[in-house]
Amino acid sequence: MKKYYLHNGQESIGPFDKEQLKEQKITKDTSVWSEDMNNWKKAGEIDELKIILLTIPPPIYNSPKNEFEKPQKRSFLKYFLIGIFLIAFVAIGSTIISENNTNNQDTSIPADDSIQRQTRNKITSLVQVTTNEYSVNTFGGISNLDIMITNNTDYTIDQITVAIDYIKENGGIYTTEYLTFNNIPAYQNKSLSAPNSNRGLSVNLTKQTITASELNLCYDNKNTPEVGNHDPYKCN
Repeated sequence: MKKYYLHNGQESIGPFDKEQLKEQKITKDTSVWSEDMNNWKKAGEIDELKIILLTIPPPIYNSPKNEFEKPQKRSFLKYFLIGIFLIAFVAIGSTIISENNTNNQDTSIPADDSIQRQTRNKITSLVQVTTNEYSVNTFGGISNLDIMITNNTDYTIDQITVAIDYIKENGGIYTTEYLTFNNIPAYQNKSLSAPNSNRGLSVNLTKQTITASELNLCYDNKNTPEVGNHDPYKCN
């Protein structure tokens, strides 16, 4: 499968196949390169990539008002009624907020609805683990296996440990190896080579632990979230 590298203005990242390029949200102006190209090109110049490009619609401009339009007559009564309505609305809102603060119970859902909490709760889907097209030997055994971590969050991932199960023909696990990745910036990826195996036809990947100090994240696959805990992966 053909793969491409991307350039973010400072360095090149990749390689990515077409499905992975979709996740990078490239546009027609993104610089790309593959082994069959002499120089970097814009993604919009490559027919194969046009179908996955992120299209940004043009801005909508409001047509200017007719300068000869007659000004509307202002009604004193209308604005007086609007003022009364706003005063009543503010008074009612203040009363409701005061009652909620007075009657607040310990069983209510915590008020921490921050973006960080939402990111922590979705961390296993935002941090992706994939493999390259590794080699499977004729009589079993896996070689040339690379594991890639893609960080789709706004925060640096300090460390992630991945468990690699080498699966036999009967579906059992021949052996398990572990890889640890460090310092993966936001919206970037990092690859490491996994050990070869003299048995096995495929691999299964599991995110074991993920930590990020910027996100106050301490994810551990071995820990089952407690019932009622709305932020189970926040560091204690």
